[in-house]
Amino acid sequence: MIVRLAKKEFHRRRLKKREPATRVRVRRSPEEARETILRAARDLLRESTPDEIGLKDVAAKAGVSHALVTHYFGSIDTLVDAALEAYAEQNRRELAKLMLERAGEGPRAWLAHVFAWVMRPEAPRLLAWSFLSGKIARSDFFSRRTRGMKNVADLVEARFKDELDLSREDVEFVLLLVMSATFGYAIGRSGFWAGLGVDRPGKAEDNMFERKLADLVELLIRERRRR
Repeated sequence: MIVRLAKKEFHRRRLKKREPATRVRVRRSPEEARETILRAARDLLRESTPDEIGLKDVAAKAGVSHALVTHYFGSIDTLVDAALEAYAEQNRRELAKLMLERAGEGPRAWLAHVFAWVMRPEAPRLLAWSFLSGKIARSDFFSRRTRGMKNVADLVEARFKDELDLSREDVEFVLLLVMSATFGYAIGRSGFWAGLGVDRPGKAEDNMFERKLADLVELLIRERRRR
């Protein structure tokens, strides 16, 4: 009797294992579905270049159907562009909040935020990809459509208009200097330091670069302070 019951239980469990898992459908609003897909795309872009992922990869990561991803974005190029835009916009919102909440600390604190952002592994890789692929020169690429740096320039100009004698040209030069220096450093860091005799640059070298760049920016700004 005991043996028969044991065999019966064994077969019941074996059949249960063979049964296909029932997929639980998650009801999402169009906005939630779109955000879920974008979040999955951003996660994949942290690990791979845009050329290495496809809509099916994003669908699998998001836990949605390939058809749903196609419905909202149409192509992988459109999805990548939207994901990069959301990624950059998040950084701009954080920077704007920092500038408003810690206005008294000046550009050194803001530059620390920018430097930390561009030193994330995916940031220089994605920037290098945008140049090498020619995407950054296209009129429909997100950086041209959103004019993100222009928005930051507007914010800096408004923030300092009563304290500094900064022309629009000065503001744009400082932004170009910071973006060129930080992204250039992030992309070429190992090669640059190797040329200077440092084969394994670490935190000390990164801190030195960030500190000296902040010194330079603050020097430029101090020269424009209203008397």
